[in-house]
Amino acid sequence: MAPFRYQIAIGASVAFLGASMMMLVMPSGAEEKPGRLSQPSLIVTPAGNVAFSGPRGGPFSPARFEFQVSSTAGAVSYSIRTPSWLTASSNFGTTDIRGVTITLTVNANASHLSPGAYGPAVAFTNVSNGKGSTTRPAKLIVQAPSPTVQAPSPPRATTQIAPNRGAGLLLDDRGGYLLTTEPAVCWRSRLARHERGLC
Repeated sequence: MAPFRYQIAIGASVAFLGASMMMLVMPSGAEEKPGRLSQPSLIVTPAGNVAFSGPRGGPFSPARFEFQVSSTAGAVSYSIRTPSWLTASSNFGTTDIRGVTITLTVNANASHLSPGAYGPAVAFTNVSNGKGSTTRPAKLIVQAPSPTVQAPSPPRATTQIAPNRGAGLLLDDRGGYLLTTEPAVCWRSRLARHERGLC
């Protein structure tokens, strides 16, 4: 009967060692641990660019531009960074699946800009976890003033003084003199302020 007892003892020991190995390989409660939920992302719509234009000093059009900021699930904290010439209705806050509206308008700094193109972009950041952070290109075009069109100068008027013999001069309305083949004239200089005679 002794060999049979030894076999039972050895079998029990092997079974115990096997169970211990299983416990080491698979920690207790691992199969009951729930999976981690995915973190919410920031959503910014529309996906287009932001563009304003106008003459130096303004006004600029369009008057405003709107974005919708929301999350895929739950609440998300956000921040918004704009160029110096652009102002956002909210620079930071919290949103959810319902979303919030962000209005962008050109501010007073734009009125001091020289003609040219200005940027660069509006940055939307998911402060909670970074997922969905994005940018939207922004451009401001300051137009140069239109060139001034000057009216043509009126024709120079001439006045004939007293007639005389031979060639002579005509006195114009600007104090100058024009050579003429008309009979010679006696004239008075507006520039020298004294009389000269031609014979």
